[in-house]
Amino acid sequence: MPIVYARRGPLLYTILALSAAEMASSGNSFSDRLMKKASTYYDSAVNELHLSLANSNDAEENILTCVLLSSFEISNGQHSAWLQHLNGAVAIHNHFAPFISQACALFAYQYFGFRWILLETTMPPGTYPLEEVTSATSMTAQLLQNMSTMLQQTIDTVPTVAMQNIDNKLGCSLEYLQLVNRISTLSALRYHCQADEIVAEETSDLYSVTALAFDDALRDMVFVARANDYYLEHSSRCFKLAGRVYLRLICLDASLTALALIDMQTDLLQALRLVINEDQQRRAFPMWPLFIAGCASFQDEHRKTVLDMFRTLERKWPISNISIVRNVTTQIWQSRDLNGVDCSQRHDWQTLITTFGWKLALS
Repeated sequence: MPIVYARRGPLLYTILALSAAEMASSGNSFSDRLMKKASTYYDSAVNELHLSLANSNDAEENILTCVLLSSFEISNGQHSAWLQHLNGAVAIHNHFAPFISQACALFAYQYFGFRWILLETTMPPGTYPLEEVTSATSMTAQLLQNMSTMLQQTIDTVPTVAMQNIDNKLGCSLEYLQLVNRISTLSALRYHCQADEIVAEETSDLYSVTALAFDDALRDMVFVARANDYYLEHSSRCFKLAGRVYLRLICLDASLTALALIDMQTDLLQALRLVINEDQQRRAFPMWPLFIAGCASFQDEHRKTVLDMFRTLERKWPISNISIVRNVTTQIWQSRDLNGVDCSQRHDWQTLITTFGWKLALS
């Protein structure tokens, strides 16, 4: 806010764009006019951002602008457009790191790291070639390393505690996100190993042991929440349960009809009901756990529960991103039902998402 008060730069225009779009989505009688105003402010923000990119003194404002421009894109359903601002923020940080404060770096890492890692959970294990999965120079590895550099600026003498803290804007901890990323990487490694029968046989036991170790880590993970913030405690439990469901789908080949997975799915939906309901005041909500619950839903009862929660979110928080994720979820169900997909094919939802070119911001 001090930056916005001091100068009329890209951050100010971005905030104006977000404010106008928010007012338009709230059912205001001037919605059309407000959305046109939001687009005008957005264009001004992008133009101002381009003009100030070379100035080191504007680096912090520019990173914050990228974060809020991404938020504008996500809330207005612009699919993959938010990824451009993610890459822009990383490039700015790499070039002007000495001029960026710890608080700004952590904010950018939390915002972008959270969304990128969860986006990768929607991609099939074979999305990247083996060299990219294992290489420290791959796009994904570099992006995560660059964002980790942002994070390293903020870690004090007790990094474990810092990583376990539940962020009130995310609903989970940074430690949790890192584990989800490792699960996605493990699935990709297995996919490539299976292409060679000898390698697949040699790595089979190691793979299973690693996957089970990740499951134990998820089960035993301790989150640190602010005193008496029960919403965050319940939200973090949703993430923990969703992570274990995701692990079973992507790494342990669990069938959607397996009783153990159905029981875990039931627990996840019960946990989600505590944070997504009509009585809950408007707050950040666990979209990724709800999406994973949708992907794992086989029974009609579970599907209805998922749809009811999407409808609740749309009433309480009318941003188009919610309807996009809901539509993707129902498309997954329709594809299974209409094409008679065997419920033992766990990765069908990732394949469908990639086929349609969706770049879901699950936040």
